[in-house]
Amino acid sequence: MVAVAAIVFALVCFALVRYRRRTDAVPRGRDKRPVAESLYALGLTAVAVALVTLTFRTEDKVDPVSSSGGVRVNVVAFQWQWRFRYVDSGKTVIGSDERPAQLVVPVRTPIRFDGVSRDVIHSLWIPSVRFKRDEFPKRHTRFDLSFDRVGTYIGRCAEFCGLRHTDMSFTVRVVSKEAFRRWAAGP
Repeated sequence: MVAVAAIVFALVCFALVRYRRRTDAVPRGRDKRPVAESLYALGLTAVAVALVTLTFRTEDKVDPVSSSGGVRVNVVAFQWQWRFRYVDSGKTVIGSDERPAQLVVPVRTPIRFDGVSRDVIHSLWIPSVRFKRDEFPKRHTRFDLSFDRVGTYIGRCAEFCGLRHTDMSFTVRVVSKEAFRRWAAGP
């Protein structure tokens, strides 16, 4: 940072000395190309308006969720763990300090999530599937997700949520549909 600041200050000082005014002539106050500058300013304004409009449109989109089928999971994020409640089977998995929560899901099946935070903003992030969704207090987020391969994936909170934020992790264990049925029916 210091090196970059030194370079910038040196370049500014060089420009001040090198290109200082050498005559006593007073500037006219108008540039020689007002039309070109006006068109340039309008072009920049149009680009800024387009980017802001597209940003707000994208942020206001709601992800479609399936109306039937799949597995329904309610997610509750809290400092500094996760709780996964399987709506259809009534099974609940809660993480602890010694052992993070484990989300068990069937392969190639839509998983319908309904997430909320109990305290501060958290973010359900599964890096290997490139998925991240924020969980807010008193506001439910609904989304679908499916996994194409059997395996175990790491999940984390991607929103700084306090001093033990780095401890807020979970695992996603993707199993066959039959193995999931056995797991859901078990204790």
